[in-house]
Amino acid sequence: MASKQKSCAEDRTIKEIFFRTSGRINRWRYFTRRVILSLLTKIFLFIGYKVMGYEYGQTTTAAGIYNSIISIIFLIPIFCLTVRRLQDMDQGKLLAVVYVALNVVTAVAFTDITFTEFKQMDTISPYLVLSLATFSIFLDMYFMVSPGSYGRNKYGADPLAVKKVEKIPEVVNTEKKVELKKSTDK
Repeated sequence: MASKQKSCAEDRTIKEIFFRTSGRINRWRYFTRRVILSLLTKIFLFIGYKVMGYEYGQTTTAAGIYNSIISIIFLIPIFCLTVRRLQDMDQGKLLAVVYVALNVVTAVAFTDITFTEFKQMDTISPYLVLSLATFSIFLDMYFMVSPGSYGRNKYGADPLAVKKVEKIPEVVNTEKKVELKKSTDK
């Protein structure tokens, strides 16, 4: 009887789940962990804005700086997850660096943007910022829907692979079986 056992190691600690760049991660784990990080980011931003007395349409320098800091802090585990996802697709870290750089630029640029002063930005074109953010979203969708490489690659075992573990055969005395077969044949 064969039993099934996953061939990739399970992530057990927060550090292994969010802060490891070695190995591979499948689409479902990447998606669920990104959702968790997104929710945590929104919760921290909400709490910070409530503490700072932020009201819709009225940005303060402190709220903008807080937004940038929280966004950049949460980009660290996002980078680690993205690297592992890219390794599952048999690609290197370069695309992950580009993805995180896009997110840093948009996080910092959006600190000055509100819906009321969108067209009054002096430092950077708001349309450029929105274009970068849109490209970042498309990259994220690409990471979520692209299948990983099948089988083992240079980054590790396939996270979806299942390896069969055979049950150890029992030691049987073959002479008795032969004798038993002869006696039943008569």
